[in-house]
Amino acid sequence: MWTAGNVYSPEFANRSPMLRLRAATLTALLAVAAVLAPGCVASTAEPQRKVEADLIAPVSAIRAGESFTVGLRQRITPNWHTYWKNPGDSGEPTRLTWQLPDGFTASEIHWPVPDAIPVGPLMNYGYSDELLLPVTITAPATLDQQNVTLTAKAEWLVCEKICIPEEKTVSLTLPVVRKDASIAPGAHATLFEETRRALPVDLGWPVSVVGAGDSLRLKANASGLDPSQVADIRFFPDTWGLIENAAPQKIAWSSDGVTLTLRRGELKRDEVPRLTGVLALTESLPGGKVRNGFMIDTDPEPGSSAVAALPATPLSQGGAGSGTDTMSAGGLTLWQALLFAVIGGLILNLMPCVLPILSLKVMALASHGDGGSAGAARGGFAYLVGVMLSFAVLAGVLLALRGAGEALGWGFQFQSPVFVLVMCALFLALALSMSGFFEIGGSVIGIGDGLTRRGGLAGSFFTGVLATIAATPCTAPFMGAAIGFALTRPALETVVVLQALGLGFALPIFVLSVSGAAHRLLPKPGPWMNTLKQLLAFPLYATVAWLVWVLSVQSGSDGVLAAAFVLVGVGFGAWLLGRTGHAPLRLAAAGAAAVLAFGIALAQFDASGVHERTPRVAEAGSPDYEAFSERRLDELRAQGRPVFVNLTAAWCISCKVNERLALQSDGFRAALRRHNAVYLKGDWTNRDDAISRVLKSFGRAGVPLYVLYPADARAEPIVLPQLLTEAIVVRHFAAL
Repeated sequence: MWTAGNVYSPEFANRSPMLRLRAATLTALLAVAAVLAPGCVASTAEPQRKVEADLIAPVSAIRAGESFTVGLRQRITPNWHTYWKNPGDSGEPTRLTWQLPDGFTASEIHWPVPDAIPVGPLMNYGYSDELLLPVTITAPATLDQQNVTLTAKAEWLVCEKICIPEEKTVSLTLPVVRKDASIAPGAHATLFEETRRALPVDLGWPVSVVGAGDSLRLKANASGLDPSQVADIRFFPDTWGLIENAAPQKIAWSSDGVTLTLRRGELKRDEVPRLTGVLALTESLPGGKVRNGFMIDTDPEPGSSAVAALPATPLSQGGAGSGTDTMSAGGLTLWQALLFAVIGGLILNLMPCVLPILSLKVMALASHGDGGSAGAARGGFAYLVGVMLSFAVLAGVLLALRGAGEALGWGFQFQSPVFVLVMCALFLALALSMSGFFEIGGSVIGIGDGLTRRGGLAGSFFTGVLATIAATPCTAPFMGAAIGFALTRPALETVVVLQALGLGFALPIFVLSVSGAAHRLLPKPGPWMNTLKQLLAFPLYATVAWLVWVLSVQSGSDGVLAAAFVLVGVGFGAWLLGRTGHAPLRLAAAGAAAVLAFGIALAQFDASGVHERTPRVAEAGSPDYEAFSERRLDELRAQGRPVFVNLTAAWCISCKVNERLALQSDGFRAALRRHNAVYLKGDWTNRDDAISRVLKSFGRAGVPLYVLYPADARAEPIVLPQLLTEAIVVRHFAAL
């Protein structure tokens, strides 16, 4: 049974099915299958859900033109909980997205009084056991059908030591009766009546709020309330940040009522805020304890004292460390940003995600064998145009998204599982061609000496395009500050800085192409080129394996299955290109295989309901790090503890190299222990607006970002270089 605000239990299951994948039999896929096979074999058993959900109603029928109630019932596994509309220090509220027949409307969720759920030093607001979330539905004035089906997509976060996002599409069909017909109560009428008593009601007493330094005093003039019968009083704010959720709420009784002293939250302002929320009152009555909720909505009393303005937090300061590599974008001039962009673009050529593609262009130059030939120079210009045009397109997309209010940055396209799928197919096709399974010619990758002049130029152009795409998951020193500057400036400056980055990126290959002296440094063409071309296929196979892993992080086993369909389709298309004699027939058959494979892959995303979202379990922490949040950072800084923040993404190769070399080292762990520091790690693999805001506050447009916060909360944070070693990190800790 329910008591007001105390909700009850069973079980549910994480959505993604685990699927068994069999190795592809195509010879073209053996290299990839060898890498992927260990991660692709999994149990076919459906994982157990933590919440069972369905849509129910207290009535057996409905009438046209009238309002009625339905509710999302959640039966939650014991010791797990879901969240109220304000989840507190962490969590996400349940959401309903309705699909209603024409003319029907739905209200917002009517939230029962929540429970306070302590989680270590934090305080969350939510529900356990069984929960009913009522919604008011209004029918149109006329209804011609005999039955009406209501459907909603329900999404929620359920937590214990870990948190699991779950979802389910729920529906309910109700018969329609005449306006003069009586309606019998439904099977769930009693549960709805219990829930109605758990909903907060208007407070019948005068209420006021005043500010006193860092506190708020909420007073209810409840002269008729007997203090001896009150077991507990707690205020639940509607909005995060108004009060410190985990702080004790001190109760003081007087002859004219009760006053709660609340500590101000993170949204501290000079003025005292309007206070809205729920006052939960638990009374010990002869029949047992009774808990009721009362709605609070009050303006501050005139003359309330202001809260002293606090120093800007590190996140708002966007602090900078020492050295040009870590300069904040806010401190750059346009000319400095242009210089940083050119230098960053030059260094970007050395990143592991770019080298395999550039090696193809170097081989194409070596194949001319006549030191600075006109053909090589034209190819260099075509490559330069391909890079510059690609960066111009990227700048245009970023500006369009910025104009639409989106907060995106460098490498944003890899946050889309569909884009990652396309990259899987492209890199596998290139690798198979370089391995000799089929010939796609210089018009795609710029390799081959016997091609026409037109084909060679097109090959150089597309090599520039492909190199730019391959470079986007990587960052380089100087580059982060330049891009961060560009994305906060007017459109013209944004385009100019990104073009400077493209110029620096294209410069080494361009100089190698047009300079006779530089070109003569290349080895002479010969049989070695074919062997090297085949060897260079293997870094591309490894890139495909890495991209499949990125998909597994973004979309779980469904992403891996979608990648498997695409890779098999590309392999089949490669086999057709290598076997079929007639060129148009080869292209048509290979294209049809690729389109079919992508169709099956995208259908898998849509059927599973995880298209471009993350269904995996979100860990609350690990022995080495905790999940990053601004709230957790502020809490640790208030405790006087140093904090190391790592903002990263699964598709960011630079991030992974830095973690392997520096952040998983014994020296880094020893530095954390020696300084009693906490390691916070933020994941930007999928889009996360909170992390985007933090990046922007430091003048950065993408990951990685490494920030070391000293123990003194007044000290500015230190931004570390984008390329790390163990010695660099340990040296910065030693300077604390």
